Amino acid sequence: MALPLHPDALEFAARLLLGEEFKRPLARLLGPHHPDGSRATLDPRLPFRWLAPERLPNGDRNPAWRPIPPWVAPVLGRLLAERAEELEGQAGMARRHSAVLLNWNEGE
Repeated sequence: MALPLHPDALEFAARLLLGEEFKRPLARLLGPHHPDGSRATLDPRLPFRWLAPERLPNGDRNPAWRPIPPWVAPVLGRLLAERAEELEGQAGMARRHSAVLLNWNEGE
């Protein structure tokens, strides 16, 4: 049985991929990767429910809470790896272009 993804790990990955306002965009990002077939988006309430506390302060089960499905962790892992490769490429381009700009007026 797969261990459930902790909400903190989900939030950290989603913020890296999507920025501070990640919950609704996360539903759109994950939609095409749904194991039952690609879709434009998941229910946009799901990321909010995944990150809700499982228990209310009084100890009762939170009716808004939903467990994070096991397919979400590997999808986020692949998306983060792809993003890291993209950023590495952009970092190289940024270094090369910064050198051009820093030396822009050197020839005058």
